[in-house]
Amino acid sequence: MATSPGMARLQAETVLREGAVPESLPDALTVTRTYEISRDAFLLRLPMGLAFHYRRGAGTIYACAASVSDKEVSLFFDGSVYGAIAWLNGLVPLHASAVSHAGGVYAFTGVSGEGKSTLAAALARRGLTVCSDDVLVLDLTEPGEVMAVPGHRRLKLWADALALTDRRSDDAVRPGIDKFYVADQIPFDAQPLPIRRLYMLQSVVNADPGIGPIIGADRFAALRSAYYRPQFCSAIADQADYFATASRLSSAITISRFNRSRDTTDFAAGISMIEADIRGTHG
Repeated sequence: MATSPGMARLQAETVLREGAVPESLPDALTVTRTYEISRDAFLLRLPMGLAFHYRRGAGTIYACAASVSDKEVSLFFDGSVYGAIAWLNGLVPLHASAVSHAGGVYAFTGVSGEGKSTLAAALARRGLTVCSDDVLVLDLTEPGEVMAVPGHRRLKLWADALALTDRRSDDAVRPGIDKFYVADQIPFDAQPLPIRRLYMLQSVVNADPGIGPIIGADRFAALRSAYYRPQFCSAIADQADYFATASRLSSAITISRFNRSRDTTDFAAGISMIEADIRGTHG
């Protein structure tokens, strides 16, 4: 199976085991009510009685109250902790879901609720392969290419999105939350691929839907808005490295804005629009 230096590093660093979690990080650069971060470690403490401690080269230790389920442990480890591990190892996590086509990755980003996972689930129905759900990690190791690392191999959808995409629900992601893991078998990428395009999702009201390029300084701003947990990056990166990374990504990735109606009667037309754009712009 093909891999990349970043993918190999991420796999080695995302080892999780139960144990004792420290109260604080002695070398923390940022301290908040829920997390602390240093140049080589991350500490997350949640009010529900769940805590994680990651240190580079040593993996992650978690501790939890008896009321916390294994699914909740996985949910937070695959989210905030995973994002912190990526940033601390020189990778760039995006708040994005993604599919692949013709050897390249096409990602969708936007504010929570804009339908990133829904697009991936719908496009998988049309023969595209899912690369990542919610968090997409980019590997900048290769000088001439930005590689997308395959993400967690399960999709999560809200109840209304399950109906829209004709998917079956599995367990809820958390007790009392109307969001579920998808029970259907969905094809996922197993190897890193170059990222070709990043779509910024935007709902439109009383306007024509469409896909258009984002150009100039707007590209830089759009890319930075796509970062997953950007506060982690801000805490550990100096300004020069921060802007150098964003500049490289904005020049290497085509960035488009996808304006579409959120009316359910327009859903299929929106999926057809972005499918045509993906299939017509590869290479």
